[in-house]
Amino acid sequence: MRYIKIEDAKSGMCLAYNMYDTDGHTLICSGSVLSEFYIRRLNDYGFDGVYIADELSQDIEIEPIITPELRAEGLVGVRESNIDSCKNVAKKIVAQVLDKDILSLDLTDLRSFDSYTYAHSVNVAVIACVIGFGLNLSSEELEQIVMAGLLHDLGKLVIPREILNKPARLTSEEYDIMKTHSTLSYELIKERWDISANVKAAVLYHHENVDGSGYPDGREGDQTSLFTKVLHVADVYDALVSKRPYKNPYSPYEACEYLMGAGGIMFDTKVVESLMLCVPFYPKGTQVKLSDNREGIIVENSGTRNLRPLIRLLDGTMLDLQEHENFKITILHETNETVLDPITGEADRRKMLTPSRRCRIMVIDSMLIHLQTMRGLLHNMYDLQLFTSFEQALLHLKRQTEPDLIILDMDMPRISGFDAAEKIQGIVGDFVPMLFVINTNDKSVVARCRKAGAAGYIVRPYKPTFVKAEIKRILMRQQVTH
Repeated sequence: MRYIKIEDAKSGMCLAYNMYDTDGHTLICSGSVLSEFYIRRLNDYGFDGVYIADELSQDIEIEPIITPELRAEGLVGVRESNIDSCKNVAKKIVAQVLDKDILSLDLTDLRSFDSYTYAHSVNVAVIACVIGFGLNLSSEELEQIVMAGLLHDLGKLVIPREILNKPARLTSEEYDIMKTHSTLSYELIKERWDISANVKAAVLYHHENVDGSGYPDGREGDQTSLFTKVLHVADVYDALVSKRPYKNPYSPYEACEYLMGAGGIMFDTKVVESLMLCVPFYPKGTQVKLSDNREGIIVENSGTRNLRPLIRLLDGTMLDLQEHENFKITILHETNETVLDPITGEADRRKMLTPSRRCRIMVIDSMLIHLQTMRGLLHNMYDLQLFTSFEQALLHLKRQTEPDLIILDMDMPRISGFDAAEKIQGIVGDFVPMLFVINTNDKSVVARCRKAGAAGYIVRPYKPTFVKAEIKRILMRQQVTH
């Protein structure tokens, strides 16, 4: 079999590998003959390429590290945030990986744009397992790191889709929202007694860099666990080689160059080296362009052939790049790969990374323990002004710059929350939205909140994920949907 870009697919070609939809169901079976209709549908789904079987590649066999059925099971478990299912899938992934004689990430991933978040989590889980195997982790530790891979992006499910799938670089404000996903993922699993502390920490800190430049807490290498470092490398590698609406995929070679170049800065060097043992720079079945303008298909790439593979030219003759007479020939890039100047897009990337102004939130609640809870939830993302006294908060509003949001407890002593809201509106008008905190979801109370001009409401006891999502919705000036 060999891999071709979807734009090179022609009617009459024979499909060599199943194509799956976002639910893990088979769209087109292996052995099917491609038609114009099939090709158009695959293109509409956002697939970047397909594997085909033909005479030129009939002896090239590529075996996935895990079965398509298990991949589909993992995809559904992640999509449904089914943690129990993910635990079962983690055990199966480790069992299948340990059953392999040779571990090689040869198979180019086939997925659509819509399935990216779910398929990415399964991919990261598999890659993390392979890295962990290279680091001699025990089977129990492998199950934990695979579990972390499956769960690490659950928080993205509450990030607005227009940010997740934006076909351009994010603004700094949007990037700040995107960066909350690791904390949101952690919030979804932190109360689960059956998930180890190692897994929870890896999920929370999988974007921390060795030099302390990552997020959410800027932890340096010695402050993060091996699990965290493994998950970080697996996550970035899969993101690099994936096609997204705003970028073309890196080739495995380019992704490895990036990881190695950032070793000791962003990534743990030993973890990167473990990944390198199972990543072929030029996967089997990939069509490449050579420095002498010929093209060919990668036939063998293992061991010392990683950089100098065995190639079948398009006329059927074999070319061994390890032979002395072929030393002057190099692989330029994959056929039809978009080759970009590395400086291209750097200005946009830097603009995205430039810190945005942190929003200011005023929280008014007579109970100190409630303020401490809010501080714990929000201090990493926002500048907070906390008041136990409504009178002090009112005085502050008269003298200081207005906040971006006011969170007001409706059960205040000495004054009704609704009267307090009216007095606040008398100072800030409609320019500062208010989020009401209520003790019951009673319809009459909710109706009064709406009538009082609330931008939203949250019910105590707090659900952290909902609180953060509601604050984001209001700050992004999204329409109230209650």
